[in-house]
Amino acid sequence: MKQKKSEYSSALRSRKLIKNAFSELLQSKDFEEISVTEVVNVAGINRGTFYAHYNNMTEVLGEIEKEVADGIVNMFVSYQESIMENPTPFLKSIAEFLQKDFDFYKRLICANVGSHFIDRLKEVFISAVTGDNQRILHIKDMRTFAVIVRFYTNGFASMYEDVFRGILKISLNELAEIIGDIVSIGFEGYTLENANKI
Repeated sequence: MKQKKSEYSSALRSRKLIKNAFSELLQSKDFEEISVTEVVNVAGINRGTFYAHYNNMTEVLGEIEKEVADGIVNMFVSYQESIMENPTPFLKSIAEFLQKDFDFYKRLICANVGSHFIDRLKEVFISAVTGDNQRILHIKDMRTFAVIVRFYTNGFASMYEDVFRGILKISLNELAEIIGDIVSIGFEGYTLENANKI
């Protein structure tokens, strides 16, 4: 049991080293130019360790995207019942999630694959919000609602990107509060309390 736990910890550590090395290399190279050799050299591991976890660099990027997307969707599910009335707690959870590894996400977002990464996260979030759930069953005009969700998602994703790029000089937590106020006003007509008016 103790050995399995140690092996699991070692595997997690190796994967993290690989992902950090990959994101570091993305700062100076295009994704297509990054080799396994470079990643293992930066990570301080051997090729066997890399191939024990991944087949290629596309898998590394894919795992990073999936981890972040899964984390955001899990947070969304936790706040799903109240997100339209008060999105700030959900947005603060995202801020906390990203802040834990701020430098890693900054390197990733500022790299040439950053826009693809952000686009994937936006689509995951939009699907989660507009998907089949009890909170939106009362909405009669789903086309307008879908446009509003996409409008706000694109807007706040760009703001997060601006913070990571150093263009917007505020903390992720401050951004969450400001966006939460804006979004709650925009969704006001779509809350359950206003269902009969829609």
